Amino acid sequence: MRLLLLLLLLAPVTAWAETVYRGEQTLWQDTVWEGEILIDGILTVAPEVRLEIRPGSVIRFTRNDTNGDGIGEHELFVQGELLALGTAEAPIRFTAAGDGFPGFWGAINMMASENDNRLEHCLVEFAYRGFHAHFGRGKVRDSVFRHNRRAFQFQESTVSIERCRIVDNFNGIQFRDSTVRMVESTVRGGNWGVRCVYSDIELVNNLIEGNLANGVSLRDSDLVARGNTITRNRRGLYLQRSRGEIDGNWLQGNAEHGTFFEESDINLVGNRIAGNGRAGIRWIESGGTIVGNDLSDNGEYAVINDGSDEMSIGRNWWGKSSRVAGLVRDQSDRADVGPVRWDAPLPQEPDLPQPPIPKKDRE
Repeated sequence: MRLLLLLLLLAPVTAWAETVYRGEQTLWQDTVWEGEILIDGILTVAPEVRLEIRPGSVIRFTRNDTNGDGIGEHELFVQGELLALGTAEAPIRFTAAGDGFPGFWGAINMMASENDNRLEHCLVEFAYRGFHAHFGRGKVRDSVFRHNRRAFQFQESTVSIERCRIVDNFNGIQFRDSTVRMVESTVRGGNWGVRCVYSDIELVNNLIEGNLANGVSLRDSDLVARGNTITRNRRGLYLQRSRGEIDGNWLQGNAEHGTFFEESDINLVGNRIAGNGRAGIRWIESGGTIVGNDLSDNGEYAVINDGSDEMSIGRNWWGKSSRVAGLVRDQSDRADVGPVRWDAPLPQEPDLPQPPIPKKDRE
């Protein structure tokens, strides 16, 4: 009998119907949520404690803005482990308790949580920071982040984002001092798409489009980018004091520059950098390899050298024009910048098929 009682005490607590947490509370033992959950305060998951959320659950946050800055403060604060594992048929929803707007509630907040935190098939909306991690780890898959101030924000963290739709947020993804891998995801309709400093980031087969500032913006970081479509942003890809391995991407239809490299070292190989409003490549005091790219049909120039150093370009496709010099802005146009040297153009347009669009944006 005593053994049975002990097992019952140690078993996870299960919330089967509507459960309400008010004020500042802490989960001190493993807990399972299923159904309707209301968080009317700040709920902490203690270290070494697991919170599991079952498919179809809805977690609502009330609004509390004590300092009048427009940012809601009620949130889920995870120091232990979070497993929010929905399904395609029964996703988990994190949302506002009322008429929501960006910043209505605080965040799903991973603080010093080095566990296997996972969100799968979740909808996160109306938060200040949908997914926030500091000294944390997380895997987010097959989820939608929409109408948040910042869909993702993290520092000193390791995060994997796969097959997610990050749409119509004020900002998409921003982070620093982190390691990030994003695959087959869409970032659309924000001010900034992806922005980071002092980080390592890998982007594979993503669609980054329709952001008001830069699609992807890096400073003092390392980038691997393969098979991405970066289009209809103000600028497509901007690297400052960074290193980049950039191959097999389509960077086209951006309002200003398809790519902008400042004090960076890059290998730009086999990309379509075409149809951008001002230039395909803007270059300031950078180095590296530029070869096998399609640089055709950009609005003003294919290449702009705005730095004092010489810029050297390998064999690329410049379009049908035989006058490459007319597609370049360099020392011949401005005495205070360096020249551009280029190898003979490719004899024909390279076969650069469009990278795969994430599945949910093909449907």
